[in-house]
Amino acid sequence: MTAQSVITIPARLLRPWRTAALWTACAHVAVDGVVAVLGALAVTWFAVALVLVPIGLGIPLVIAARWTLYGLAVFERNRFAATGGREIPPPTPPDLSGPVMQAARRLVNDRTLWRHIGYFVLLVPVSAVTLGGLLIAWSFPLALLLMQVYWARRPAGEIVVGPLALGGIGGAIAVTVVTLTLGAVLIPRGMRLLLALDVALADALLLPSPHAVLTQRVEHLQRTRAATVEAAEAERRRIERDLHDGAQQRLVALSIMLGRISARLKKSGDLETRALAEEAKRNANEAITELRNLTRGLHPPVLTDRGLDAALSAVAAQCPIPVEVDVRVTPRPSITVESITYFVVTEALTNVAKHSRAERARVAITRTGDRLTATITDDGVGGADPACGSGLRGLTDRVAGVDGRIRIASPAGGPTVIEVEMACE
Repeated sequence: MTAQSVITIPARLLRPWRTAALWTACAHVAVDGVVAVLGALAVTWFAVALVLVPIGLGIPLVIAARWTLYGLAVFERNRFAATGGREIPPPTPPDLSGPVMQAARRLVNDRTLWRHIGYFVLLVPVSAVTLGGLLIAWSFPLALLLMQVYWARRPAGEIVVGPLALGGIGGAIAVTVVTLTLGAVLIPRGMRLLLALDVALADALLLPSPHAVLTQRVEHLQRTRAATVEAAEAERRRIERDLHDGAQQRLVALSIMLGRISARLKKSGDLETRALAEEAKRNANEAITELRNLTRGLHPPVLTDRGLDAALSAVAAQCPIPVEVDVRVTPRPSITVESITYFVVTEALTNVAKHSRAERARVAITRTGDRLTATITDDGVGGADPACGSGLRGLTDRVAGVDGRIRIASPAGGPTVIEVEMACE
């Protein structure tokens, strides 16, 4: 055996002992018993509080026990992150606002709470295993190290260690060396196994359930979608303001200037140049009209100032067929919902005027709680099909952006009814 191999073998044996992983695993396992006792007390508290609910004393105790269980679960997640090397994302706690009985019912139906209870119940036997393994792993080598002291003060006779009977100091030293060598190899692996048992229990019950993960994902997508829709509507309003306050005002000023130039040319008798100035003024006025219609299509100022009733009444007044408008939305919904409702009704009335050959139409908008419903009805020929035109598909896409629904009933011969329902935020 070479000197190099003599040095390499102890180095490999001692390598796990020089890393922090072994000591953090030992520290983690050592705390299992304390957390198991606290968790068992919290679960017992929760069970007693549930029993007391029918007599009216248990509801505040249930809520307090729930916060205790969630607090212990937070401690466990932090403990696994610090000593177990495992990041466990926190769940979304249930909404406990509103009446006490409803909050208590939502709390009892909270799946995450019951998963926490299952974790702390199972942690009791798991902690017994991990603590027992920890004590055995460290107490046995320590006892063998103290054997030499005991040997020096032992009474005459042999020392029995398991199946071995040691009658001399040489045998005792040999057993100690062999045992310590095995301990140097097995203790790090044993600690990793005990920590893995803890991590497996935490992954099973402290990690958010697939249902909770899906719920969080849906809520996140709803928030991001609402933010995207709001950003798009805010950008529409910004473009409308810029066009109204910028380009449109410049065109108005240009039209006024061309009018003054035309008046001066008339006095000077330059009729040919005056005709060019008048034509330029007409073009400027047409551009102003087109720009005004464009800004109204982006976001009419009257919608922000006076709400849906005034904005849709102005649209109805410009429609080539009579339109009855009935708007009952109190309190006013958000500007995003108002904008989408306005454009849906405007597009629907445009389709009525172009394709339905109707003699009259009706727009009814109502708000019930947190839901807004818009119904557009006409007495035209019917036959409207979202699959055959981009206009109705555009309405469907715009309403879907705020988690709304649109229903279209348009049998051949009419009437056509478009009903839109969306949430008011």
